[in-house]
Amino acid sequence: MPAVKVAAAVALVLAACTSGVPSMDGDDGDDSAADGKADGFGVSDASWLGIGLGVEYQQVNAGNAILIAYGGYTAKLAYSAAWSEELIDARLGEVGFGRIYAVQGPKDASYAAREIGNSKLRKHLLSIDDGTSPIVIVAHSSGTFVAHELLEQLDANGNSEILSRISYANLDGGGSGLDDDIASELGKLEFVYAHDPAAGYSENHATAKALAAAYAPKAHAFEVEVTGTGCHSGAGWCMHDVLITHEPHDHDSYDLADDYVDFANRAPTIEYLEPFISGT
Repeated sequence: MPAVKVAAAVALVLAACTSGVPSMDGDDGDDSAADGKADGFGVSDASWLGIGLGVEYQQVNAGNAILIAYGGYTAKLAYSAAWSEELIDARLGEVGFGRIYAVQGPKDASYAAREIGNSKLRKHLLSIDDGTSPIVIVAHSSGTFVAHELLEQLDANGNSEILSRISYANLDGGGSGLDDDIASELGKLEFVYAHDPAAGYSENHATAKALAAAYAPKAHAFEVEVTGTGCHSGAGWCMHDVLITHEPHDHDSYDLADDYVDFANRAPTIEYLEPFISGT
């Protein structure tokens, strides 16, 4: 079965997800907000520049490489901002990543409203990109649907050179909006899931494996194995947040408000970034 058909057929059970998937018609929805902040989703601090609805940008050091971090369903902008900064501090900053975009999570699990300002993100990206530096996109849970909208826009607008420099990590998310053409243009593509021998697997691990198989050989499945997560046995939604931190705060379920923001004595999950950095 062709990969694009497999991706559309794979079932993804995300928090509070109802029937339906995003139409991927290129409409950014309410993408006109000048400050890029959405009601009810919180805001990041003043060091961030509003780009479009739910999208903010910051240059944190002299590096030209770019990180785009898409938060999961209902993740506030401040949550995604804190997570993206942690990824820079923990690993990416030391290898030349200094330009970061934080993107809030969709307001519905399937991203049916298509409200996030990806078109403005794309235009801003084109204005700052130096044409040579790597770009890493990380998307968690339903944030993968939002990330796929950006990839679709880059593909539709002929931005193949940028796509070729993108390494994309789909963190326990879904496949809707991704297709063979887009996947073939990406530099690297990972479908990432988590495992703790005592607790089990992250909620969408089967989907991650199926998508990796569907898009092989371009794509790879990446298992983040962490012992001592604190997740209770069979708590797939707790393990879902092991893609963000090695020790989720809620041992039974996800807790975006804490897991994206509080990394004190809790290691951020960065293992899946190494193949992007090392080139392996």
